Amino acid sequence: MDNTEAVSIKSINKKDEQEYRLTFREKLAGTFAGFTGTIHSQMIAVFLLFFYTDVMEVSLTYVAGLILVARILGAISAPIFGLIVDRVTTPWGKFVPWYMILGFPIALFGWLTYTDFNLNPTAELIYITVTFVIYSILIASLQAPAGAVGPAITKRIDDRLSMGQIGYFLVMLAAIFISTGVQPLYKVLGGGNDAKGFSILMGLIGVLCISISFFQVLSLKEKYVVDYQKIEGRPSLTEMLRAVFTNKAAILVYIYVFSINMANGIRSAVMIHYFKYYFNMESLMVLFGIVSLIPTIIGVILSSKVTKRIGLKANVLLCAIVSVLSMASVLFIPNTGEGIIIFLLTSMIASLFLGFASPAQSAMLPAAMDYTEWKSGINVNGFMGSLQGFMQTLSTALAGSFAAAGLAFVGYVPGIEQSNETILGLKMLMGLFPSIIIAFTVCIAFFDLSEEKQAQISKELAERKRQSTY
Repeated sequence: MDNTEAVSIKSINKKDEQEYRLTFREKLAGTFAGFTGTIHSQMIAVFLLFFYTDVMEVSLTYVAGLILVARILGAISAPIFGLIVDRVTTPWGKFVPWYMILGFPIALFGWLTYTDFNLNPTAELIYITVTFVIYSILIASLQAPAGAVGPAITKRIDDRLSMGQIGYFLVMLAAIFISTGVQPLYKVLGGGNDAKGFSILMGLIGVLCISISFFQVLSLKEKYVVDYQKIEGRPSLTEMLRAVFTNKAAILVYIYVFSINMANGIRSAVMIHYFKYYFNMESLMVLFGIVSLIPTIIGVILSSKVTKRIGLKANVLLCAIVSVLSMASVLFIPNTGEGIIIFLLTSMIASLFLGFASPAQSAMLPAAMDYTEWKSGINVNGFMGSLQGFMQTLSTALAGSFAAAGLAFVGYVPGIEQSNETILGLKMLMGLFPSIIIAFTVCIAFFDLSEEKQAQISKELAERKRQSTY
């Protein structure tokens, strides 16, 4: 690794002490989308398959097809919405107002998706199809403005890394809540009626997410948005695509995002089945979430120090290697008490390195956005954010459908003791396939936007903005 890769981020930012630094409130508001987005996406990844098949008793085959189609439609809608966001500026801002515009319908359709109105079989299939398709499209659409907000509120690398830490901590809290809190909460809220419990819980989650949207809109101000469309005319779709896909850094980030979401999506979808039928301990879902919490917190706290010492790229690459090994180890873990301990220990190690790397990884797309604007002269941050949403949504679509189809292929039948072949299939869905997919994240080794180069690009973009205001 050369010296420029591990250059001190603190010293870089000292070059421009007059640059505005974000307050903690702004950093929190700018990263809260990760919290709400993770709640919705993880509810789909972890519990939707279970809710549709075991609670609503919908055909596994139909659910597999529905998840695939709905999430692909959501993935397609993301870049389309990104084009709209880049071409529209509201009286209240370009990106921030979308938190509220989309926040309420996302909360509403999230509740509808997890509410069973006891319709007849045909009407029920129509109902779950319509509600889940709309829910998927709305969630994917929010990725465009959410991904573009960071570069619009700060150009400082230290602020971005700090936001990465806060953002990942919020994502982690949301993920821990889903993995440890949802299962006991829907049991308690439903009083023995799981369908009722899911509906009440999603209603409460909806109220929380709408409140967060209000906080974001009231707290954020876009400081670094230059409307090149007004200066030079609207860029064509071809120009926008060329600006993005000639950016190697952006392509590498998209591959990384797709791979990590695909691998984790498969594991999340079958994890409750794996715990229930392999270890015969469904409550392990809660324990798993708890023991992953401490090392992840430690990793996030230390992430800035690790990144300053070894650089963004090396940090993320090391996490990728550990993730591959951790997932592959599932194939060799026995279904014994010792096996449970081994599983939890390997998960804790992987969580620690994920904590180190995730704040650094979250700073890579903003860096790629700045590079695209710096090189091409056009701001397509909304479109680039939506492409990340496209990758996330497409990967979760394929992951959910793959998991559902995989369960059907290995002969899974809800509520009965599974055969040895089915158990082997569960282990492969939890270990072999995810480890192969996540191996593609090592592509980040070719990411070549060093911290020093990012700082120089940020200064030049800030100067362009100052000139455009005269």
